[in-house]
Amino acid sequence: MAQTVNEVTDLMSDKTGRPKSNFQVPTSVKYFFMVLVLGLLVLILIMGGKALRDAPPAAIHVSNQGLTVTQYRALQQIMNQQKVSSFFTSDLQALRDITTGLAWVDQVSVSRDWQRGIVVTALPKQAVANFGTERLVDAKGAVFVPADSRDLTQAHFATLQGEIAQAPVIMQQMQQVNDWYAPLGIQVEDIILSPRMTWLIRFDNGLRVIVDNENTAQKLLNLSQLLGNQLSNRRDEIQSVDLRYKNGFTISWNMAHSQAEELK
Repeated sequence: MAQTVNEVTDLMSDKTGRPKSNFQVPTSVKYFFMVLVLGLLVLILIMGGKALRDAPPAAIHVSNQGLTVTQYRALQQIMNQQKVSSFFTSDLQALRDITTGLAWVDQVSVSRDWQRGIVVTALPKQAVANFGTERLVDAKGAVFVPADSRDLTQAHFATLQGEIAQAPVIMQQMQQVNDWYAPLGIQVEDIILSPRMTWLIRFDNGLRVIVDNENTAQKLLNLSQLLGNQLSNRRDEIQSVDLRYKNGFTISWNMAHSQAEELK
């Protein structure tokens, strides 16, 4: 019985009746194929790098979206002077820095486009006031020279004057004063901040106000309230107001207006 079981076990064994294979891939062949594959990969990388280096310079496309003709031409001229490498290796950040270096440019986007090449899109600063006679200023107080000199000294803009570093402060002051005096139907036409921090404000109705840097906001706010209430009937007779006093102010009256009223 034991003999029968042993025979059955031998028959079921994987080794029974299965031919043995004596073929084995030599180790040297394995190494050869590994070296061959690695060599091909290195060759592909080298050829790819050479192709990138030898590729023609990428084309720079300047978008005219949001730009005037003069702004577009000015930006195009700057980009034509730039030396760029291929489509993949061109330094986009360098082009972005050059574009943002233009005083009149506010925002810049530089991207790669398969059809157009390297696309440069710029948005210009939006002027809201004149700064002196040779510059403009935007709502954030950024002073800049426009691409087109014909945009300087626009008649419908207020004029700010002072140190360029103080431009954001002057802009903020003008906006605040316009809010306070809007109920009176007047707005700032000229505003000057002197080196001694004295404010000179001229409104579009001819009224001039001078105020120092001590409690400036409160003094200007109080004056707007007085002009709208106690002095409302004589507002047109006021030529200028000096607020450089701790406990009051002085008014210069328009004598020509007063005499004309008396003659009626």
